[in-house]
Amino acid sequence: MLEPLKVFIVEDDQLLATALSMLVETLGYSVNGVADSASAAVDGVLKLRPEIVIMDVNLQAGGSGLEAARAIRVQRDVPIIFYTAYGDHGFRDQVLELRHTQVVQKPASEDVLIEALMMASASAGRGRNGAASP
Repeated sequence: MLEPLKVFIVEDDQLLATALSMLVETLGYSVNGVADSASAAVDGVLKLRPEIVIMDVNLQAGGSGLEAARAIRVQRDVPIIFYTAYGDHGFRDQVLELRHTQVVQKPASEDVLIEALMMASASAGRGRNGAASP
């Protein structure tokens, strides 16, 4: 049997991080780490090697999610879902430069998050149902 995809969550709002973790696990994924700052995000993702990252952009605990994503991308091509209130074209252009990224606007419905996770799963080499791609 295939192991569930591992998801790393970067969110400085503890309540939102907990809610995202519960949703991700309810959907059959495994949360293998949570960080609340850019440096903790980079360290955690490089150490724990998740298949998907859900990344807030404005991290009050230090740094930005965009900076963290750039640092992660130097060493890993993990799909990143930016979960953020930012949605202007300049931000989206910066995100597109990183490859294998999506932007989900806060607050997002459960359906939007499910679709983003399924797209990231496909990008990570798994099908929409989590099965390994041939």
